[in-house]
Amino acid sequence: MNIGDLAKKLSVSTKTLRHYEKIGILPQANRSDNGYRTFSRAAVRQARFIVMLRRLELSLEEIRQLLEDNPDSLRKNLIGILDEKRRAARVEVAVLQGKIEDLDTRSTNLATMHSAMGGRCICPLFGENCSCDGE
Repeated sequence: MNIGDLAKKLSVSTKTLRHYEKIGILPQANRSDNGYRTFSRAAVRQARFIVMLRRLELSLEEIRQLLEDNPDSLRKNLIGILDEKRRAARVEVAVLQGKIEDLDTRSTNLATMHSAMGGRCICPLFGENCSCDGE
């Protein structure tokens, strides 16, 4: 299969496939008489595999490691990577939830705390006593 057809089939650019080939995670393509890259069936399968893993947001280094590992361990190793990504995502969600709660509190404080300065005072936003009165 030529590079253009493969790129279209996988919904990636030819530049992406050339990059994967250059960094060694995709086997070197053969060249047809007209100089176009053509990929074997095995290379097409590997390209599909790489693209699927990239869609799971695996890094190129993680993909390289999976490709170099014992094929019999592929599922186990991939499960380990996905579990780690799930743990990291949970931490990110927790951090974002904390930010939302902080913003909610600051917004409520700003909306409900009275200030002699009226609409110009934002001291409650920072959890401080109003110091705007004397200015």
